[in-house]
Amino acid sequence: MLDPLELSRLFSCAQQPVLGTDGARILFSNPRAAAAFGFDPTGREVQELIPPEVFGCEAESYVCAVRLCGRAASVSVSKQAEITLLFVRFTEETQPAMYLTRGFFSNLRNSMTGLKLAVDRCCRTDAAESENREKYIAVLYHYYYSLLRSVTQLDSADQLERGEMLFTPVRTELVALCADIADTVAVLCAERGTAVQFTTAEGELYAVVDPDRIEQLLLNLISNSLQHTKPGGKITITLGQSGSRIILSVDDDGDGIPPEKLPEAFSLPADPEEPGAAGGGLGLGLYIASGIAQLHSGILLIESQADRGTRVRVMLPADGEPAPKFKTPETAYRVEGAGKVLTALADALPSACYGPKYED
Repeated sequence: MLDPLELSRLFSCAQQPVLGTDGARILFSNPRAAAAFGFDPTGREVQELIPPEVFGCEAESYVCAVRLCGRAASVSVSKQAEITLLFVRFTEETQPAMYLTRGFFSNLRNSMTGLKLAVDRCCRTDAAESENREKYIAVLYHYYYSLLRSVTQLDSADQLERGEMLFTPVRTELVALCADIADTVAVLCAERGTAVQFTTAEGELYAVVDPDRIEQLLLNLISNSLQHTKPGGKITITLGQSGSRIILSVDDDGDGIPPEKLPEAFSLPADPEEPGAAGGGLGLGLYIASGIAQLHSGILLIESQADRGTRVRVMLPADGEPAPKFKTPETAYRVEGAGKVLTALADALPSACYGPKYED
């Protein structure tokens, strides 16, 4: 067994909190951990500090978004022999969302330029351009939704940062919610040759959630998968229940998240001049998804391997309490057209997926 004393010395100079545990107790913690928690956690029972779901993964290394001592945190887990190492990053210490303003305006300029070019093409009267008018109209719609996506993402990140995101949990049937979203996404993704499948063993599955926020969370995860999955790839959405937890998973067979980037998956992009470096957009998808999971007292966990894909699991409590002002016993999910999906996936779908045909 690795010597906790040696590990403590090894991580004594680390610039982030590090904990070591055998699954029952905290065997060691570095000085940064004691400063971050406000006390020395060494010797404490693990369940006093760490939700058990953090350890509910068979992978040797992964990262999860969770709340520790009432604070939002990203925890990187590394299993070493009989000791599990936890590298903690409290996300409120990262750059605030509005720091992304320059990145937002870069997206805005690109969208406006694209809109102008497409409008110019549509207004030409020569026969060659007239034949391509439908294509340019699709481009116009695409840039509109891309711009709307940037505004929506930045606004959501700012609301989470300020603690002002609207959150209205009601008893909701999740099978219909996930199935309807997956069906709409599957139709659109067929244009780029990506298969989207929804699977569940449940006939019905009710939970107290905010259906709008769960929809937003799921679409952000799907968008992230699409940006890392080549045409011809596959995305699988799975819904199930294990004990008192509802588990929503999004798996892809894409290029994965580089190991050095995985610990920063839930953080805001550090450089506002390089938004969405991995595939377009502002790079806020996982940050928003993790924030929504935590609003539901849930945990978001990511396993990823280079060139082998990524699996994201959202674990939500099955026994939450609805908002007092709502008296109806349950809320059925209702499809309101493809607008939300077209907006959420604007950074990942081609222009061929857009146009009047989806504006019903």
